[in-house]
Amino acid sequence: MKKSVLFLGLIYLIFISLGLPDSVLGVAWPTINGEFNVAASAAGIIAMIVSIGTILSSFQTNRLIQKIGVGNLIVCSIFLTVLGLCGFSVSQNFVFLVVSAIPLGLGAGAIDTAVNDYVALNYKAHHMNWLHGFWGIGATTGPIIMGFFLRNQNWRGGYIVLASLQFFLVVIVFLTRKQWKQPPQVAQSGKAQDSMMSLIKQPGVVFSLICFIFYVGVEACMGLWGSSFLVQVKDIPISTAAFMTSTYYASLTIGRLAAGFFTFFLSSRKLLYLSELLLLIGVVVMNFGSGNFAAIGFVFMGLGSAAIFPTMLHETPGRFGTKNSARIMSLQLALAYTGTTCLPPLLGFLADQFGLIIFPYLLFLFGSMVLLSTVMLEKVVTDTRA
Repeated sequence: MKKSVLFLGLIYLIFISLGLPDSVLGVAWPTINGEFNVAASAAGIIAMIVSIGTILSSFQTNRLIQKIGVGNLIVCSIFLTVLGLCGFSVSQNFVFLVVSAIPLGLGAGAIDTAVNDYVALNYKAHHMNWLHGFWGIGATTGPIIMGFFLRNQNWRGGYIVLASLQFFLVVIVFLTRKQWKQPPQVAQSGKAQDSMMSLIKQPGVVFSLICFIFYVGVEACMGLWGSSFLVQVKDIPISTAAFMTSTYYASLTIGRLAAGFFTFFLSSRKLLYLSELLLLIGVVVMNFGSGNFAAIGFVFMGLGSAAIFPTMLHETPGRFGTKNSARIMSLQLALAYTGTTCLPPLLGFLADQFGLIIFPYLLFLFGSMVLLSTVMLEKVVTDTRA
């Protein structure tokens, strides 16, 4: 019992480490940008390289698990993030930052897909929600670590500390790599697998992919444009807008930790519907709320967003079967990262044409697509089981 609890604790620790680098670049970029004398928008190039690497590795995760096993894959993936973070810490020019972003993205995508599938197959829904809550802890801690070093303009020191923490985790996972259970599809790897297109044609998969694309669109757009909307449309001071935007992520993290307890008495279907409705209510409040009242909308949106992503992931084996769960989860996460990469720039382009006043309307459209796709997915899955 003690051994299983410690192993579960290791899984949570992996997700904290996954979140550590995710929000650091934006914090360090003003200093890095000034030192390397590149355009402020160049940070988007690095973020896109990380996203592309994440998408590519997500698609290959199942194949790699079959070849080297879950534990070995996680060891190698975390080590890739160590290489990427070390590369950032020693970079002397922008090109080296771009090169270092490649292993960072490749490592993150494989970790995300492998661990999410592992938890979906071996643990109950509350653990999936708590797992993603712990990602939020990492995403909150990363900027704190970097902020400490930025007091002396030493952004490289922040990346060195993050790389050291990741390397410490590599050692722990390496020592426990044989304890990771192989998923059912690995044991059957000698059999012919369904093609990717046949997986997409499986009942309900398309609706699931739509859910992931538009949900992460909401989350990514909130992070990139939420503060600008408050400043430009609501006439809220920059410092206040930054705090109000942070309430979204604080609510998201707290909500995921709380959602784990809700799974004890709410079905996944009810939890998804309630969460998606709360998200849409939050968008409405943010749009029509005046002044600081709009912050309540940010809180509602964070709480509404909290359970959607982890619950959809956890439901994958139950909806589509354990045989192909890892491959379908790879598809879901790859499409999620695609949404993260594409939808915020799309919103920015439309905002250039019509103004940021369209921000909440697009968010409402994205949220409505998530709710509608969830309803259709649940109908298809129910009809298939009948």
